[in-house]
Amino acid sequence: MISLEAIKERLEGQFGSRLLDRADFRDEVTYAVAPGDWMEVLSFCRDDPQMAFDQLDCLVGDHLPERAAAPFQVVAHLVSHTHGQRLRIKTALAEDPTLPTVTNLWPSAGFDEREAWEMLGIAFEGHPDLRRLLTTEDFEGYPLRKDFPLRGTIGGRIRTELKGKI
Repeated sequence: MISLEAIKERLEGQFGSRLLDRADFRDEVTYAVAPGDWMEVLSFCRDDPQMAFDQLDCLVGDHLPERAAAPFQVVAHLVSHTHGQRLRIKTALAEDPTLPTVTNLWPSAGFDEREAWEMLGIAFEGHPDLRRLLTTEDFEGYPLRKDFPLRGTIGGRIRTELKGKI
């Protein structure tokens, strides 16, 4: 069984300064990576036999408008059942955010990526089925962005009658 310290050493030894930041909190660690390193780091976490992060627990997006240069963020929460460890990898994204899909690493990412696209506008290149899950086809905007109107709109109308539309 690999310790959290050994996981940190392994990742930092493999990627060095390409790991932009590290946060340790409550016996878990989070690394920040550049969008260009996203797939390589996640692939290493899954495929390296010493780490074996075999499950994507969830993938979430966030909108942080106070960060003007990179107001979007995607975080992958990983689990290693072999070693009983958790790890988070996150990346910051500029406007018109795009990342490669991780459905080829963890098929369960499909739903999470669709939700991040629909709710925040974060596109995932190569996703096998990037279509709406939670809103109607004529819905405009991204409901989880901080600048989205509190009442929501469809084509400029207030969205009040949903019966038969979802």
